[in-house]
Amino acid sequence: MRTNMSNEHEIAVLGGGPAGYAAAIRAAQLGAKVVLIEKDKVGGTCLNRGCIPTKAIIACTTLFEKIKKAESFGITSDNPSINLEKVIARKDQIISKLVKGLEFLIEKNGITIVRGQGKVLAPNKLEIETSDGRRPACRTGRLSVISRKLIIATGSTNALLPGFNFDHSNILNSDDILNLTEVPEKLTIVGGGVIGIHFAAIFSLLGTEVTVYEALPEILSGIDEEVVSLVKRILKRKNVSILTGTRFEKATGKILICVGRLPSLLGLEALNLKMDGKSIFVNEKMETNVPNTYAVGDAASKKMLAHVAFEQGVIAAENALGANRTFNYNSVPIGIYTSPEIGSVGLTEKEAREKHSNIKVGKFPYSALGIANAMGEAEGFIKIISDDSGKILGAHIIGAEATTLISNIVIAMKQGISADKIGGTFQSHPSYSEGVQEAAEAIFKASLHMLNQ
Repeated sequence: MRTNMSNEHEIAVLGGGPAGYAAAIRAAQLGAKVVLIEKDKVGGTCLNRGCIPTKAIIACTTLFEKIKKAESFGITSDNPSINLEKVIARKDQIISKLVKGLEFLIEKNGITIVRGQGKVLAPNKLEIETSDGRRPACRTGRLSVISRKLIIATGSTNALLPGFNFDHSNILNSDDILNLTEVPEKLTIVGGGVIGIHFAAIFSLLGTEVTVYEALPEILSGIDEEVVSLVKRILKRKNVSILTGTRFEKATGKILICVGRLPSLLGLEALNLKMDGKSIFVNEKMETNVPNTYAVGDAASKKMLAHVAFEQGVIAAENALGANRTFNYNSVPIGIYTSPEIGSVGLTEKEAREKHSNIKVGKFPYSALGIANAMGEAEGFIKIISDDSGKILGAHIIGAEATTLISNIVIAMKQGISADKIGGTFQSHPSYSEGVQEAAEAIFKASLHMLNQ
């Protein structure tokens, strides 16, 4: 790690999560001298406490679920069991490997890393205090980092539920539950968003009695209603109780609070940033109201997703070095790793009907896909929504490989490819991607492998 901080840097990036390290790497690729300030491990919440560890655990529980169904494939597998302690150890190994790989990339791109809590004194000046109370001094003894441009990527933290403070023993946040090594008998999940439903799926497969409380009328806000309906039926089969339109008051056993996340703004007070609700206000170029200062990722984003953070970080870095790129939220995909998976992009059917006088909906069931039946994954469907002209307004998939399949439709939406063009581009057989083609053809009542209504 470089420690010579006496020279001015072109760009300082505050925060080493997906938005921050993407910004730092892209700026360095473009020839800038970059300093990255991170108080914890690089990779942020996504790599260390979110996306990757959750998926590592889900991979184990999904495999366990398949093994328990082995008899239906003609395979004898008596009394399979799962060891949560080993599952968590595997998760930790994966994270460690990926963090080391990321640190290698940062180092090889010539980026200076400073470990510690950053405090912005002015748009071009930061002070860093390390976790043990010491501060990294440069050759001149000054305790600051100087830069011409600042990119804020401070991420987000778990939101609190009034009246329930995390004790990290019985009342847990999403960080805590990723490190449980014993399967709880009961788990109450407060919050029926993506995080809550992920953990409901995980622990129900481990044999835990799970109850989900959601104050809103429905779980998975923003996801197509027909997809949510199927998710609820699947979870009910797995003995997950879901209480919607219900405020949580008390429960026994383990309680997981996952009622959302809030932007982390510590150390930014001196900037007098304009706010957009609880987030930092930015324009489409990721610029804040403070000259030469950008904000990206969870601290400023309307969608707290790692892939949004990556793109925003890259755009901010390029603009800080003279480009003129913009960011918008059109065609942002969502992946939810339930069993089966969910992939979504664009408007839900309800939103499309509210915004457009006429829409067309093409839907194709997994039960009509040869590959899905062969693989024992016949539950789910693919839905594509278009306007009268065939312009794709949204798509929603629940089923095997959904998070991969949705990328085909994301590309089509980004490039302005119409539904009839997707229907006219045949896929390999047998494959899950045939379902995307068939759903597109169903918009025009031309699907081959189901009755066109």
